[in-house]
Amino acid sequence: MSSSKKRKRSGRDEKISPEEVAKKVKDVAKIIRETSSTARDTVKTIHESGAITELAEAVQEAAVATKDTTKEISDTAKEIRNSHVTAGTASAVEETVKAATETVKAAEDTARQVPKAAPETTRTVRKGAMKASKAAKATFRQAGNRLRKVAIKKTINAKKIKRSTKKLKSGKRKRTVKRSPTKP
Repeated sequence: MSSSKKRKRSGRDEKISPEEVAKKVKDVAKIIRETSSTARDTVKTIHESGAITELAEAVQEAAVATKDTTKEISDTAKEIRNSHVTAGTASAVEETVKAATETVKAAEDTARQVPKAAPETTRTVRKGAMKASKAAKATFRQAGNRLRKVAIKKTINAKKIKRSTKKLKSGKRKRTVKRSPTKP
């Protein structure tokens, strides 16, 4: 093979001389030097401006705020769990449904007695009893669904809090960052 290399470009042979290769290598070296110089100047400018210190302080403040928020959420979740609010709500819903069921039964009994006295009223009472029964069942279903949703959300939130708490506990301890003299 000769001292020059062959390279195929768009279907034709093109010869590159050693001088061209050397020139291209020099150009690349020049670009590397210029980029390195620009990067060095940029780092120096960023360092002198105090931007890195500001960024570190902002990250530290965000971490502290996240930790405090997580603790508040955890405390609130514990208070809700300990206060048995969900159990009390479920109990109240059950009592309401029982009372509605008793009302519907009483209306049905009344509807059975009325046909002899007033056939027109009987139909009206039956329709009312059926509507009340449907409404009571729907209310019971809706209340049950809402309670399930609340319980699921609380469980999901508790798991998220637990995960984020573990992440905060397992994370490396952060060094405190000195504040820049320009900040009070």
